[in-house]
Amino acid sequence: MSLRIAFIGVGNMASAIIGGLVSSGYPSDKICGTSLNTDSFAALEEKFGLTMMTSNTDAIAAADVVFLCVKPNQVRSVLEQAAEVITPRQMFVSVAAGVEIGSIESWLPVSAAVVRSMPNTPALVNCGASGLVANTVASVEQKEWISTVFKSFGDCVWVNNEEQMHQVTALSGSAPAYFFRVLESMIKSGVDQGMTEEDSRKLASLTMLGAAKMATELDESIAQLRINITSPNGTTEQALNSLNDANIDKVMDDAMRACVKRSKELAEEMAKS
Repeated sequence: MSLRIAFIGVGNMASAIIGGLVSSGYPSDKICGTSLNTDSFAALEEKFGLTMMTSNTDAIAAADVVFLCVKPNQVRSVLEQAAEVITPRQMFVSVAAGVEIGSIESWLPVSAAVVRSMPNTPALVNCGASGLVANTVASVEQKEWISTVFKSFGDCVWVNNEEQMHQVTALSGSAPAYFFRVLESMIKSGVDQGMTEEDSRKLASLTMLGAAKMATELDESIAQLRINITSPNGTTEQALNSLNDANIDKVMDDAMRACVKRSKELAEEMAKS
């Protein structure tokens, strides 16, 4: 029997999750969503076959699983306004960045299963990489069900403790922007050296896609994959020497640590508010 799912706030990320569910065969008549933008209801209902509603409380009351896809500063008000219809049998899945499980538990009127997630934007093209962590109330069966949901639009990893969600943010949540920034630089260099922007973008982007597929689908280590295409005194070696001279390891480590630091700051700010 399929669980009834409510998406509180249907924006890009919720749409990606819903799209993954529906394309994997999940019955759309078991899914409802809410949004302040009522003008989008007809298009969403036609695209996914779900039911859109104006009341968060009514949607939560009708659901077995509630996906909280609103802005972080709206999670508390959504839960407190729906307190009278929330029951211990329900599971709450947060997609709101920086909102810790303890905060959600304190805003719920009952003890219930809570899962905190960190998906990323490649979910929009069914290549999402999500980090997940659950409270102690969540059962093994509930976590397995959640894994199935997140694998419908990519893949997922369960972390050992909530503190590691900051590292998840640096490794996947924010990381697409790092790769886009690298692509921007590669494309600019290609254009500066006479290539068209269209050709530069195609070659660099497809190469990044291919390298990612090799990294995820082949058994060799990442280092060995690099070595395999690095001939002594060849073109690749010269490019890598330039990156190493610029201390690429430090550049990336500094970037990821800055991301983790800000993630922790945002979590602290959210907890205080």
